[in-house]
Amino acid sequence: MRVYKFYPAKWGREALMKRRLKVSPIDELNDPFEYLALDLGDRDVRAWAVEFRKIVSQENGVISFSGSWKQPLMWAHYADSHNGIALGFDVPDNLLFKIDYVANRIKPEVDVDHSRSSMEHLVHKLLRTKHEEWSYEDEYRLVRPLKNCDPEGKNFFTAFNDKTRLKEVILGARYRSRQLEELESDLKSVGVRFKTARAEFKGFRMTPQKLDSLQKKL
Repeated sequence: MRVYKFYPAKWGREALMKRRLKVSPIDELNDPFEYLALDLGDRDVRAWAVEFRKIVSQENGVISFSGSWKQPLMWAHYADSHNGIALGFDVPDNLLFKIDYVANRIKPEVDVDHSRSSMEHLVHKLLRTKHEEWSYEDEYRLVRPLKNCDPEGKNFFTAFNDKTRLKEVILGARYRSRQLEELESDLKSVGVRFKTARAEFKGFRMTPQKLDSLQKKL
């Protein structure tokens, strides 16, 4: 399916030039409740959940995408107040999992212990559950083992590939051109489409700019 990654302009251009995506370790995500959606009122549940999160965080990283580029809050929060870029990728459906947004924390259906096999259902639920206030993100996740990523300093990256095919570049409504014509031409030559976002005239979403004279350049 087509999913989107939002960037401030600087980091979006770097992603395009280096043809790579950043992979975020779990403990660096911006929600302190990541993988801790359980009701932690019980001490045993709390101990299990903290240990589970620690193990998952050491082994895996996440690439977070959105199902749409038209949500203005995503541009505001992740693309430098509409000054940035959204990149559209085609990713196989079976590699993505959609986040479920809930009002209340999860109550364990069985006693919690340290056996992952006995808690498989709960584990999968924790991996895809966030509070409903995050629902505007329409988030889809691609999980990558950190051992398979390319480290650079404290960060991890993975190259664009046949599992993350770049298909679109959407320039924000306030994006300022940096005269990267060669990069734009190179991307277009391999079938990447460019669009410019603008605010709708009748609604509260972003929409493609149709006038050629108002199209922005990378």
